[in-house]
Amino acid sequence: MTIRDLDPVTQHSVELDVLETLWRNGIDLAVTVPCKYIARLIVETEQDPRFTLLYPSREEEGLGIAAGAALAGRGAVMLLQNSGLGNMVNAYCSLNLYYGIPLCLIVTHRGDELERVPAQVPMGERTERLLDLLGIRVVLLEKPTDLARFEAEIEAHRSAAASVAFLTKKTFWSPS
Repeated sequence: MTIRDLDPVTQHSVELDVLETLWRNGIDLAVTVPCKYIARLIVETEQDPRFTLLYPSREEEGLGIAAGAALAGRGAVMLLQNSGLGNMVNAYCSLNLYYGIPLCLIVTHRGDELERVPAQVPMGERTERLLDLLGIRVVLLEKPTDLARFEAEIEAHRSAAASVAFLTKKTFWSPS
């Protein structure tokens, strides 16, 4: 049973469009340290037989899995919240940057103006600068109409073999 079976209104959602775009562009492995903003995306990925979804214990482990997949020629995406970026800085620099291994991230932007957990705000205020410092292209996705940009940037990521982070606002995702 999927979310679509439970509620016919959700048959077409941003999450399904994101999965379809990833699949069309050769990305079939997702690695996640979950965030509530993307709970529906994670469930849909889990239930889609085209995808393999892995749950590493830490972001650095997930980064290693995604890097290994890239080296093997497989398309991978990491799904995480921005607080997890800090955990993977050294691994990204010493593995992906050093060896030129591209990384695709879908990052939920916690700590923005809609945040209800004050402890998320300090990282939220620094997320874009951190990604820029790491040399990871940032693509901000604020609303469902940004899906066209998502598609174009996934294509660019795959063709240029360059790292990209889709920094997604809560307002981008389908309401729960």
